Amino acid sequence: MLPIVIILEGFIWLAGLYLLWRVVLGPGRRTAPALARWPVSLESFVTAALLVAAGGWLLPQVPAYLSDDLLGPAARDGDWWTLVQGAAFQLGLLAGALLAALYLRLQSQSGPRMADSTPSLESTTPALPTRHPLFAGTVTFLISIPLISGLGFAWKTLLEQFGVSTSEQEMIDLFRNADDPTFLVLMIILAAVIAPVTEELVFRAGLFRYLRTRVSRAFALTVPAMIFALLHGSATAFLPLFALGVFFAIAYERTGRIAVPMIAHALFNLHTIVLVMAGVTTD
Repeated sequence: MLPIVIILEGFIWLAGLYLLWRVVLGPGRRTAPALARWPVSLESFVTAALLVAAGGWLLPQVPAYLSDDLLGPAARDGDWWTLVQGAAFQLGLLAGALLAALYLRLQSQSGPRMADSTPSLESTTPALPTRHPLFAGTVTFLISIPLISGLGFAWKTLLEQFGVSTSEQEMIDLFRNADDPTFLVLMIILAAVIAPVTEELVFRAGLFRYLRTRVSRAFALTVPAMIFALLHGSATAFLPLFALGVFFAIAYERTGRIAVPMIAHALFNLHTIVLVMAGVTTD
């Protein structure tokens, strides 16, 4: 399996480098259009954000009150408990995001309270959303591999030079040591399905979209990406994840479809899982 993975990784890198030159650096590059202005008042947005935060905080508290029979392996095994807590956090954020979307929808139908008088920083007409989010998401993923992997290597080397611990993320270690098929399948679903959907809804379709036409573009790109990276709780992964968050926001901005960074995020996480389990990487 290892030789096949290495060969496929070579193709991914070659495709990523070509697309990086063709789409980002080459003559075919385009100026990123602005997203359409999101007509949400500050009061409504803060309320929606609190709903998301509440979901992410409340649901992880629930497992502590469940019986051992309901918890099953999680009541006896630390790895399973970590999985339960991670799933509860992601699902809590997702539930909060869905409640926030429902709240904003109801607010939009209530009339004047939804009005937003904040002046827009953009006067251009946004581009039409891409008709091929699967293709655009795959291209985004391929470009991200040489960009983020190269940055991650340089960042880890710099941290080591300054004597900073470069321990890996806890979830990476769980994948490497997983020997229960059920546990592994649930981990893959969490990392490659639930987390990409949740995090892109919260950080790109939510926070970035709101900020994009109200503050400078640099600020709008930076703040959601920084929170996204910090929530992963790893100094080693901070800068690569920050860059990934910025890159996914640009992909969302360029295509107008949140499905694009969702697909790229899912493929990126799945790619990492395959490399870890194949023993190609230790990061």
